Amino acid sequence: MNAQPTKLTKEVLEKLPPADAGQYIVRDTEEPGFFVVVGKRSKTFTVQVDVTNPLGKRQTRKQAVGKWPNMGVAEARRAARAAKVAISSEKARTAGRALSLGDAWEELRGSLEREVASGRRSQRTVDSYEYGAQLLRDWHDTPLSRLSDNANEVRKRHRELSEASGPSAANGAMVFLRRTYNYAHKRRLDPNLPHYNPVDSVDLNPSARRDTAMSAADLAGWHCKLRALPNLVRQEFHLFCLLSGARPGALTVARWEHLDMRRRVLHIPKPKGGTKRAFDIPLSRPMLACLARARRAGRVVNARNADEWVFPGDLSRSRRANGPLSAGHIVEYREDRDALPKWGGDLRQTYKTLSSEAGLSKTDVMILMNHADGDVNDGYMTRNKVAEDYLRAQQEAMSRYIMDACHRG
Repeated sequence: MNAQPTKLTKEVLEKLPPADAGQYIVRDTEEPGFFVVVGKRSKTFTVQVDVTNPLGKRQTRKQAVGKWPNMGVAEARRAARAAKVAISSEKARTAGRALSLGDAWEELRGSLEREVASGRRSQRTVDSYEYGAQLLRDWHDTPLSRLSDNANEVRKRHRELSEASGPSAANGAMVFLRRTYNYAHKRRLDPNLPHYNPVDSVDLNPSARRDTAMSAADLAGWHCKLRALPNLVRQEFHLFCLLSGARPGALTVARWEHLDMRRRVLHIPKPKGGTKRAFDIPLSRPMLACLARARRAGRVVNARNADEWVFPGDLSRSRRANGPLSAGHIVEYREDRDALPKWGGDLRQTYKTLSSEAGLSKTDVMILMNHADGDVNDGYMTRNKVAEDYLRAQQEAMSRYIMDACHRG
């Protein structure tokens, strides 16, 4: 609530009643932007200034300058005038300052987080850029324009990071810098920012695709080690990763409400790429049997969360670690390599590698794995235009091939 503006004086301040609830303000008619905020137990002199940020957006800045009766009205009015001058000077300094890497990253991160909240982007993208930002944290106060003018320093930094943190991390830092620079230039966060992106001068380290897939002959030994794991839920989690070829991160958060037994599919609502990449995994008989075992095991391992999560976490292990309880589902799916030599992405690669031996076409595999690395024509084929019965038959053939290999020998 705003009371009627009046010239603030000692007598006016003394008569202002405490707020019944919340706060109300009384503006001064003598000094624009100067007012008193009245609460239940305090009366605070405040000044308000309207400023325009570098993006042209009008913003209101408020600053408390003192409390009645510790500060008199005349003194508070003088302090308000000084505060307005200081805020205006700060605005001028900011307007004339070149955009830094840290400021540009804050703008980009805000944009990315809004896309994550709307389901148009995965949180992993933000996390990967965050890691790159940490690797270049000593450059956060450096103007982007200076980096553009000193591309040799950027190349030097890439070489140093390659030796200190590894080729992949060094590339990640440069990808972060390129993305941030391009965002700042496209959005005109700094009208004087040069067009030249300094990362264009960097020769990124070659990155060979990791070949960690198993052959059909390896599956029997792997399956024996799988069945020796003490946690039955984790056994079924790893097997389902292999049978589906799905990304393990998407399966850790699978819920029973996502299972449609009538259509025999497991819906993945938010895979890598966000909700726009949501898809259904057709379920073969071995996959359904795997899920049934996971449900029974979950009620033993974590009865509290077994009816919500397909692969609940080990509640007793969380308590022993004296850390916060997990969200209820498996979070960390890594295993000791001696206990289980292949897990996670290794199993996804194995699925793709063995798919041709099982008789699946490249397009079948692309759709079943929700993968977008086919040729350009594959991009025009959407999942809902391919018969579910056909995809389920292909999944059945794939599961049969894998389970036969697991039980061989």
